[in-house]
Amino acid sequence: MNKLLILTLALSLALSSPALALEIGGEAALLWSGSFLEDDFTGELTESLELEVFFPRWKSLELRYNFLLSKPLQALFGDEEGSYFAKKLYLKHRGRGFHLTVGRQPISWSFGSLINPVDFTLGAEALDKEQLSKYTDAVEVYIPLNWNSNLALVLSYPEGFIEEPGRKKWGIRGRTGVGGYDLALNYVNEGEHGYLPRQRLGLTLKGDAGDFGVYGALGLYFDQDLPSSRSYLAGVDYSYNLDYDTKILMQLEYLGIQPDSLEEGLKMGLLKMDASDDRLDLLIGSISYPIDYFASLSLVTAFNLDDGSLILGPLYQNTLPGNIDLNVGATFFLGGDGTLFAPDPLRAAASVELSYPF
Repeated sequence: MNKLLILTLALSLALSSPALALEIGGEAALLWSGSFLEDDFTGELTESLELEVFFPRWKSLELRYNFLLSKPLQALFGDEEGSYFAKKLYLKHRGRGFHLTVGRQPISWSFGSLINPVDFTLGAEALDKEQLSKYTDAVEVYIPLNWNSNLALVLSYPEGFIEEPGRKKWGIRGRTGVGGYDLALNYVNEGEHGYLPRQRLGLTLKGDAGDFGVYGALGLYFDQDLPSSRSYLAGVDYSYNLDYDTKILMQLEYLGIQPDSLEEGLKMGLLKMDASDDRLDLLIGSISYPIDYFASLSLVTAFNLDDGSLILGPLYQNTLPGNIDLNVGATFFLGGDGTLFAPDPLRAAASVELSYPF
């Protein structure tokens, strides 16, 4: 934790010098989270400070630094262990024919879906939330081909370039427009130390059909001496105007997974699938209703079409006086014994967060 404090102090001193022409922004947050177990309840209070340093651009070079401090006050005044995580620490060169980015950076091939089965890192963004796995040590080359086509090549070190230089993965993604639709094809190789299956091929499509937005994805996961697995995603989004100032946003998608690469034990333990099952079918949806200019209510849900189990995630958001953001959320697990979303042992979770962006 001393490292975190020294780093924060050094940044504050550096930013206080006008000669450096630096700017700083970020967010301070206080989060309470609770877990409702079958016969118990646990709660935790966590404060965090996220800072982003904006360095002046020099010719074609751009330097970005964004880090997250968790529990800095509890580590300073109590017995808790604080943590430091660099979300961004990269140098970008913007050339005429390509962009080169080296260092810790966000890598995600999202295309607007609630679940992305063909992302560069699976689960990096899901159900409108991002995970820290989205930020990775990497080298990315971005090549714009024309106004609606581009190519991206990524070499990544998921465990850190310094910590685990031998654990690397790479991928390539091509994107273009076809008949008014956004089409992308990607390939990812997890490397020798990656998860099985180590290779995957993904295709995504997104566009409009009348008043509806439509999208889909196909995924193929394969490796030597393993049967291949497949995933299928089809989704639709729609916005409905109740009046001039009120717009309800709705999104619904189907995700089918054929995990033939998984061993029977993993299929039963991880996905709660019987030995005879060869497919997992999920229906995922979200709806958002703006109460006024400052507050909104939303609901995210995932329903297993095979066993009837369900996740419900309501969320209330409001901007309070003083530009303080309030988020009150919960997650409920509903299902019988042995189902995918069964409340065992976690029945529900709740959270209240106050954050102040600056």
